[in-house]
Amino acid sequence: MILIKVLVIAFLLWAGMILGISFLESWIKFRAPLLTKPAGLDVGRTVFNAFHKVQCVWFLLAISLMLSIQMSFNYWILLLSVGAILFIQILWLHPHLKNIIDMIIAEKKPKASSLHTIYVVLELIKLLLLIILGVKLV
Repeated sequence: MILIKVLVIAFLLWAGMILGISFLESWIKFRAPLLTKPAGLDVGRTVFNAFHKVQCVWFLLAISLMLSIQMSFNYWILLLSVGAILFIQILWLHPHLKNIIDMIIAEKKPKASSLHTIYVVLELIKLLLLIILGVKLV
């Protein structure tokens, strides 16, 4: 029973971090009047690099807890979907977005891309899945 409570806390804290970093910090920093766009992009790149590592820890913690609790197949589908999204973001989207940031910082104009939109949509789906996992376990 205690492990289920820890798992609920883990899912909801992870979701809260996504809300705070992806949907609050990311948007607000570009409204700071003294922060230049290249500096903001550099900060964002650094924050998301670290945040991806933190999310990997959350994912591994969730897997180990779910193995200990012997969760049902439906929970595993939801968690593995979260993991798949995370690894798509880390292995495919983030490197391409980093390249775009590098170009902007170097004052080059990158080609138009929908990668940022894809990243945000996946982040929203991941957030919703984590909330569903947390709420279902309560």
